[in-house]
Amino acid sequence: MVPHRNLVYDYLRRRNGPAGEESGRGLDESVDRVPNNPRRFTLRNRHGLQIVGLLDLPAGDEVVERTLVACHGYGGDKDGAYLRRIAATLTTADIAVVRFDFTNARGESDGELRGASVAGYADDLEDVLDFVARQPRLAGAAVAIAGHSYAGMVVLVVGGRRPELAGIFFLSAVFDRTGEFDMVAVARQIRAPIVIVHGDADREVPLAQPEALLRAAGERVVAMVVVPGADHNYLVPGTAGRVAATIRDTLLARATPRGGS
Repeated sequence: MVPHRNLVYDYLRRRNGPAGEESGRGLDESVDRVPNNPRRFTLRNRHGLQIVGLLDLPAGDEVVERTLVACHGYGGDKDGAYLRRIAATLTTADIAVVRFDFTNARGESDGELRGASVAGYADDLEDVLDFVARQPRLAGAAVAIAGHSYAGMVVLVVGGRRPELAGIFFLSAVFDRTGEFDMVAVARQIRAPIVIVHGDADREVPLAQPEALLRAAGERVVAMVVVPGADHNYLVPGTAGRVAATIRDTLLARATPRGGS
């Protein structure tokens, strides 16, 4: 039993019903097939649980200069339509995408959803980042992280621990609905640039949540993009593509490979 989880779980259950936050798999009409078949990977996290993920690589064998590790929210998984859209858009711009199922979630990784916590998910994300650093094509890449909904808190926690990150994308995300961390203090520790993306038709997470991050993180927030018509999971046609393009353009403009100029 994880008592602090109830703050988030009860909130999402009231808004979405028993299925959780983002079980919807409806397709945005613009979701494309990823150019290359994703490479499946597994690893053991620091707690001995198996993480299952997908590595979407640009075509060819060249060293990749930029990588995004994308995190699903509570009740979601690595195959969400918006994550596939992000992978398709970024890989065609020579950016690798790593997406994985958190442990204690609904995907293929070990554990049960009732064991979900921000701390546990943050550990998973750090273990995946270490895995990414060991991959030959990705070892010198500038690495950014993205968190959707509940995972917004996760990427902020990890961002506070990892100043080397090239960026943090806060996607329709929850800022402070956990008793595990002082999220204002967490936000003030972050050194990486933060980009907030939120839909103006999001009925699950109010705009007050990213606005609270904006106040807490101050100048570390380099952009706040409100996507017209976007619902929480970017299922409205065209909205997932807008989110993906925002991430792509930001990484191309701001993320410098390690050792680069």
